[in-house]
Amino acid sequence: METREELMSEQELPGSRVRSLLLLAARAVLAVILLVLLFQFVSVSDVATSFLTARVEYLAGGLLLVVANLGLQVLKWRYFVRLMNPESTNLETAASLLFGITLGTVTPGQIGEFGGRALRHTSIRVGAIVGLTMVDRLQMMCVMGIAGTASLTILLDLGAVLTALIVGLAVLAFLGLFFNPQIVPLLIFRVRLKMLQRPWVQDFNEAVAVFRSRQLIMALLLSVTFYLVIYLQMFLLLNAYSSVQPGDAFLGFAAMMFLKALVPISLGDLGVREASSVYFYSLRGIASATSLNAALLLFVINVLFPSIIGLLFVPKVPQK
Repeated sequence: METREELMSEQELPGSRVRSLLLLAARAVLAVILLVLLFQFVSVSDVATSFLTARVEYLAGGLLLVVANLGLQVLKWRYFVRLMNPESTNLETAASLLFGITLGTVTPGQIGEFGGRALRHTSIRVGAIVGLTMVDRLQMMCVMGIAGTASLTILLDLGAVLTALIVGLAVLAFLGLFFNPQIVPLLIFRVRLKMLQRPWVQDFNEAVAVFRSRQLIMALLLSVTFYLVIYLQMFLLLNAYSSVQPGDAFLGFAAMMFLKALVPISLGDLGVREASSVYFYSLRGIASATSLNAALLLFVINVLFPSIIGLLFVPKVPQK
Protein backbone atom coordinates (compact mmCIF):
# COMPACT_ATOMS: atom_id res chain seq x y z
CA MET A 1 0.00 0.00 0.00
CA GLU A 2 1.04 3.57 -0.69
CA THR A 3 2.05 5.70 2.24
CA ARG A 4 0.29 8.92 3.15
CA GLU A 5 3.27 10.97 1.89
CA GLU A 6 3.22 9.21 -1.49
CA LEU A 7 -0.50 9.81 -1.88
CA MET A 8 -0.08 13.47 -1.01
CA SER A 9 2.79 13.89 -3.47
CA GLU A 10 0.69 12.28 -6.23
CA GLN A 11 -2.18 14.64 -5.47
CA GLU A 12 0.12 17.66 -5.53
CA LEU A 13 1.86 16.65 -8.77
CA PRO A 14 -0.90 17.79 -11.21
CA GLY A 15 -1.13 21.18 -9.49
CA SER A 16 2.64 21.56 -9.60
CA ARG A 17 2.67 20.77 -13.32
CA VAL A 18 -0.08 23.29 -13.98
CA ARG A 19 1.84 25.99 -12.11
CA SER A 20 5.00 25.17 -14.05
CA LEU A 21 3.17 25.36 -17.37
CA LEU A 22 1.52 28.63 -16.41
CA LEU A 23 4.87 30.10 -15.39
CA LEU A 24 6.43 28.94 -18.65
CA ALA A 25 3.56 30.49 -20.63
CA ALA A 26 3.89 33.73 -18.68
CA ARG A 27 7.61 33.94 -19.48
CA ALA A 28 6.90 33.34 -23.18
CA VAL A 29 4.18 36.01 -23.21
CA LEU A 30 6.52 38.43 -21.45
CA ALA A 31 9.19 37.88 -24.11
CA VAL A 32 6.64 38.60 -26.85
CA ILE A 33 5.39 41.71 -25.03
CA LEU A 34 8.94 43.03 -24.66
CA LEU A 35 9.59 42.55 -28.38
CA VAL A 36 6.27 44.18 -29.32
CA LEU A 37 7.01 47.18 -27.10
CA LEU A 38 10.50 47.38 -28.56
CA PHE A 39 9.14 47.60 -32.09
CA GLN A 40 7.00 50.54 -30.99
CA PHE A 41 10.23 52.53 -30.68
CA VAL A 42 12.10 51.02 -33.61
CA SER A 43 11.03 51.47 -37.20
CA VAL A 44 10.04 48.13 -38.71
CA SER A 45 10.85 49.45 -42.18
CA ASP A 46 14.36 50.41 -41.05
CA VAL A 47 14.88 46.95 -39.60
CA ALA A 48 13.67 45.30 -42.80
CA THR A 49 15.86 47.55 -44.94
CA SER A 50 18.90 46.76 -42.80
CA PHE A 51 18.31 43.03 -43.20
CA LEU A 52 18.03 43.35 -46.98
CA THR A 53 21.17 45.46 -47.29
CA ALA A 54 23.33 43.53 -44.83
CA ARG A 55 26.92 42.74 -45.82
CA VAL A 56 27.03 39.00 -46.38
CA GLU A 57 30.71 38.57 -45.51
CA TYR A 58 30.17 39.91 -41.99
CA LEU A 59 27.08 37.77 -41.48
CA ALA A 60 29.02 34.72 -42.65
CA GLY A 61 31.85 35.53 -40.26
CA GLY A 62 29.47 35.79 -37.31
CA LEU A 63 27.80 32.53 -38.30
CA LEU A 64 31.08 30.65 -38.73
CA LEU A 65 32.21 31.71 -35.28
CA VAL A 66 29.41 29.62 -33.78
CA VAL A 67 31.77 26.68 -34.34
CA ALA A 68 34.37 28.31 -32.09
CA ASN A 69 31.61 29.31 -29.67
CA LEU A 70 30.30 25.77 -29.22
CA GLY A 71 33.78 24.29 -29.41
CA LEU A 72 34.97 26.36 -26.46
CA GLN A 73 31.87 25.46 -24.44
CA VAL A 74 32.40 21.77 -25.11
CA LEU A 75 36.12 22.06 -24.31
CA LYS A 76 35.45 23.79 -20.99
CA TRP A 77 32.67 21.36 -20.02
CA ARG A 78 34.89 18.42 -20.97
CA TYR A 79 37.62 19.86 -18.75
CA PHE A 80 35.14 20.15 -15.88
CA VAL A 81 33.59 16.69 -16.08
CA ARG A 82 36.97 14.99 -16.40
CA LEU A 83 37.95 16.49 -13.08
CA MET A 84 35.28 14.19 -11.64
CA ASN A 85 35.58 11.28 -14.06
CA PRO A 86 38.55 11.14 -16.48
CA GLU A 87 36.78 8.41 -18.46
CA SER A 88 33.83 10.57 -19.54
CA THR A 89 33.54 10.37 -23.33
CA ASN A 90 33.56 13.31 -25.72
CA LEU A 91 30.14 12.31 -27.09
CA GLU A 92 28.58 12.22 -23.64
CA THR A 93 30.11 15.61 -22.85
CA ALA A 94 28.86 17.24 -26.06
CA ALA A 95 25.41 15.69 -25.71
CA SER A 96 25.14 16.92 -22.14
CA LEU A 97 26.10 20.47 -23.08
CA LEU A 98 23.81 20.69 -26.12
CA PHE A 99 20.79 19.23 -24.37
CA GLY A 100 21.46 21.63 -21.52
CA ILE A 101 21.30 24.52 -24.00
CA THR A 102 18.01 23.13 -25.32
CA LEU A 103 16.33 23.05 -21.91
CA GLY A 104 17.95 26.33 -20.95
CA THR A 105 16.37 28.06 -23.94
CA VAL A 106 12.83 27.37 -22.71
CA THR A 107 13.49 28.41 -19.12
CA PRO A 108 14.15 31.86 -17.62
CA GLY A 109 17.79 32.52 -16.86
CA GLN A 110 18.64 29.20 -18.60
CA ILE A 111 17.90 27.42 -15.31
CA GLY A 112 16.90 24.31 -17.28
CA GLU A 113 20.52 23.94 -18.31
CA PHE A 114 21.24 22.30 -14.94
CA GLY A 115 18.71 19.54 -15.54
CA GLY A 116 19.59 19.16 -19.21
CA ARG A 117 23.25 18.52 -18.52
CA ALA A 118 22.47 16.14 -15.67
CA LEU A 119 19.97 14.08 -17.69
CA ARG A 120 22.50 13.36 -20.43
CA HIS A 121 25.34 12.27 -18.10
CA THR A 122 25.35 8.69 -16.87
CA SER A 123 28.99 8.46 -15.78
CA ILE A 124 28.75 11.20 -13.13
CA ARG A 125 26.19 11.58 -10.35
CA VAL A 126 23.46 14.19 -10.73
CA GLY A 127 24.56 16.27 -7.74
CA ALA A 128 28.08 16.53 -9.13
CA ILE A 129 26.82 17.63 -12.57
CA VAL A 130 24.68 20.31 -10.95
CA GLY A 131 27.69 21.50 -8.94
CA LEU A 132 29.93 21.66 -12.02
CA THR A 133 27.22 23.50 -13.97
CA MET A 134 26.83 26.00 -11.15
CA VAL A 135 30.57 26.72 -11.19
CA ASP A 136 30.48 27.11 -14.97
CA ARG A 137 27.56 29.57 -14.80
CA LEU A 138 29.10 31.42 -11.86
CA GLN A 139 32.37 31.91 -13.69
CA MET A 140 30.68 33.38 -16.75
CA MET A 141 28.68 35.70 -14.51
CA CYS A 142 31.93 36.93 -12.97
CA VAL A 143 33.48 37.62 -16.38
CA MET A 144 30.32 39.41 -17.54
CA GLY A 145 30.17 41.29 -14.24
CA ILE A 146 33.66 42.77 -14.58
CA ALA A 147 33.24 43.78 -18.23
CA GLY A 148 29.64 44.89 -17.75
CA THR A 149 30.37 47.06 -14.73
CA ALA A 150 33.22 48.80 -16.53
CA SER A 151 31.06 49.37 -19.62
CA LEU A 152 28.10 50.71 -17.65
CA THR A 153 30.22 53.26 -15.81
CA ILE A 154 31.60 54.52 -19.13
CA LEU A 155 28.24 54.55 -20.91
CA LEU A 156 26.57 56.38 -18.06
CA ASP A 157 29.51 58.83 -17.80
CA LEU A 158 29.98 58.60 -14.04
CA GLY A 159 33.29 60.41 -14.04
CA ALA A 160 36.86 59.16 -13.79
CA VAL A 161 37.11 58.90 -10.01
CA LEU A 162 33.75 57.16 -9.44
CA THR A 163 34.35 54.90 -12.43
CA ALA A 164 37.74 53.80 -11.11
CA LEU A 165 36.27 53.14 -7.65
CA ILE A 166 33.29 51.11 -8.92
CA VAL A 167 35.34 49.12 -11.42
CA GLY A 168 38.02 48.40 -8.83
CA LEU A 169 35.49 47.10 -6.33
CA ALA A 170 33.76 45.04 -9.05
CA VAL A 171 37.04 43.43 -10.11
CA LEU A 172 37.89 42.51 -6.53
CA ALA A 173 34.41 41.15 -5.81
CA PHE A 174 33.98 39.12 -8.98
CA LEU A 175 37.52 37.73 -9.01
CA GLY A 176 37.13 36.84 -5.35
CA LEU A 177 33.95 34.95 -6.19
CA PHE A 178 35.51 33.34 -9.28
CA PHE A 179 38.42 31.89 -7.30
CA ASN A 180 36.26 30.90 -4.31
CA PRO A 181 33.23 29.11 -5.83
CA GLN A 182 32.65 27.14 -2.63
CA ILE A 183 31.14 30.31 -1.12
CA VAL A 184 27.92 29.82 -3.10
CA PRO A 185 26.91 26.36 -1.82
CA LEU A 186 27.69 27.50 1.72
CA LEU A 187 25.23 30.36 1.30
CA ILE A 188 22.62 28.19 -0.43
CA PHE A 189 22.49 25.48 2.23
CA ARG A 190 23.24 27.57 5.28
CA VAL A 191 19.63 27.88 6.41
CA ARG A 192 18.62 24.27 5.70
CA LEU A 193 20.90 22.03 7.71
CA LYS A 194 18.86 18.84 7.16
CA MET A 195 19.39 19.15 3.43
CA LEU A 196 23.15 18.96 3.90
CA GLN A 197 22.86 15.29 4.84
CA ARG A 198 21.32 14.25 1.53
CA PRO A 199 23.61 12.30 -0.86
CA TRP A 200 23.10 14.63 -3.84
CA VAL A 201 24.13 17.63 -1.74
CA GLN A 202 27.35 15.87 -0.78
CA ASP A 203 28.02 15.15 -4.48
CA PHE A 204 27.31 18.80 -5.23
CA ASN A 205 29.80 19.99 -2.62
CA GLU A 206 32.46 17.53 -3.76
CA ALA A 207 32.16 18.81 -7.34
CA VAL A 208 32.56 22.42 -6.25
CA ALA A 209 35.49 21.55 -3.98
CA VAL A 210 37.40 19.78 -6.76
CA PHE A 211 38.58 23.12 -8.17
CA ARG A 212 42.03 24.28 -7.12
CA SER A 213 44.05 27.30 -8.24
CA ARG A 214 45.38 25.54 -11.34
CA GLN A 215 41.95 24.44 -12.50
CA LEU A 216 40.43 27.86 -11.79
CA ILE A 217 43.13 29.66 -13.79
CA MET A 218 42.49 27.35 -16.75
CA ALA A 219 38.75 27.92 -16.37
CA LEU A 220 39.34 31.69 -16.34
CA LEU A 221 41.28 31.50 -19.61
CA LEU A 222 38.55 29.42 -21.25
CA SER A 223 35.78 31.69 -19.93
CA VAL A 224 37.44 34.90 -21.13
CA THR A 225 38.19 33.38 -24.54
CA PHE A 226 34.57 32.24 -24.90
CA TYR A 227 33.35 35.72 -23.91
CA LEU A 228 35.63 37.36 -26.49
CA VAL A 229 34.33 35.03 -29.21
CA ILE A 230 30.76 36.14 -28.49
CA TYR A 231 31.91 39.77 -28.58
CA LEU A 232 33.59 39.21 -31.94
CA GLN A 233 30.35 37.70 -33.24
CA MET A 234 28.42 40.77 -32.08
CA PHE A 235 31.02 43.08 -33.63
CA LEU A 236 30.71 41.33 -37.00
CA LEU A 237 26.91 41.30 -36.87
CA LEU A 238 26.79 45.02 -36.07
CA ASN A 239 29.13 45.81 -38.94
CA ALA A 240 26.98 43.77 -41.29
CA TYR A 241 24.43 46.61 -41.07
CA SER A 242 26.55 49.71 -40.43
CA SER A 243 30.10 50.67 -39.52
CA VAL A 244 30.70 50.30 -35.77
CA GLN A 245 34.02 50.83 -34.03
CA PRO A 246 35.41 47.96 -31.88
CA GLY A 247 35.29 50.05 -28.68
CA ASP A 248 31.66 51.10 -29.17
CA ALA A 249 30.73 47.52 -30.06
CA PHE A 250 32.31 46.23 -26.86
CA LEU A 251 30.72 48.81 -24.57
CA GLY A 252 27.20 48.03 -25.75
CA PHE A 253 27.84 44.29 -25.85
CA ALA A 254 29.30 44.08 -22.33
CA ALA A 255 26.50 46.15 -20.80
CA MET A 256 23.83 44.13 -22.63
CA MET A 257 25.28 40.76 -21.60
CA PHE A 258 25.53 41.80 -17.96
CA LEU A 259 22.01 43.23 -17.80
CA LYS A 260 20.33 40.19 -19.34
CA ALA A 261 22.20 37.98 -16.86
CA LEU A 262 20.93 40.12 -13.98
CA VAL A 263 17.33 40.24 -15.27
CA PRO A 264 16.42 36.65 -16.34
CA ILE A 265 12.70 37.33 -16.78
CA SER A 266 11.96 35.86 -20.21
CA LEU A 267 12.56 32.67 -22.16
CA GLY A 268 16.06 32.58 -23.60
CA ASP A 269 16.43 36.22 -22.46
CA LEU A 270 14.44 37.10 -25.58
CA GLY A 271 13.31 40.71 -25.47
CA VAL A 272 15.66 41.71 -22.66
CA ARG A 273 18.68 41.15 -24.89
CA GLU A 274 17.22 43.13 -27.76
CA ALA A 275 15.84 46.01 -25.70
CA SER A 276 19.07 46.48 -23.74
CA SER A 277 21.10 46.26 -26.95
CA VAL A 278 19.05 49.03 -28.58
CA TYR A 279 19.32 51.24 -25.50
CA PHE A 280 23.02 50.85 -24.76
CA TYR A 281 24.12 51.17 -28.37
CA SER A 282 21.95 54.26 -28.78
CA LEU A 283 24.16 55.89 -26.13
CA ARG A 284 27.04 55.49 -28.60
CA GLY A 285 25.04 56.87 -31.52
CA ILE A 286 24.41 53.52 -33.20
CA ALA A 287 21.13 53.13 -35.11
CA SER A 288 18.40 51.12 -33.38
CA ALA A 289 17.83 48.96 -36.46
CA THR A 290 21.50 47.96 -36.47
CA SER A 291 21.65 46.97 -32.81
CA LEU A 292 18.28 45.20 -32.91
CA ASN A 293 19.15 43.13 -35.96
CA ALA A 294 22.54 42.19 -34.51
CA ALA A 295 21.02 41.15 -31.16
CA LEU A 296 18.31 39.06 -32.84
CA LEU A 297 20.85 37.28 -35.04
CA LEU A 298 23.11 36.70 -32.04
CA PHE A 299 20.20 34.90 -30.37
CA VAL A 300 19.46 32.83 -33.47
CA ILE A 301 22.99 31.59 -34.13
CA ASN A 302 24.18 31.16 -30.53
CA VAL A 303 21.01 29.99 -28.79
CA LEU A 304 18.33 28.87 -31.23
CA PHE A 305 20.53 26.83 -33.58
CA PRO A 306 22.40 24.95 -30.79
CA SER A 307 19.11 24.29 -28.97
CA ILE A 308 17.70 22.69 -32.14
CA ILE A 309 20.81 20.51 -32.42
CA GLY A 310 20.37 19.60 -28.76
CA LEU A 311 17.01 18.02 -29.59
CA LEU A 312 18.97 15.19 -31.19
CA PHE A 313 20.19 14.25 -27.72
CA VAL A 314 16.90 14.09 -25.84
CA PRO A 315 17.37 11.21 -23.36
CA LYS A 316 15.10 8.20 -23.55
CA VAL A 317 12.47 8.01 -20.86
CA PRO A 318 12.98 4.77 -18.88
CA GLN A 319 10.01 2.43 -18.84
CA LYS A 320 8.45 1.70 -15.49
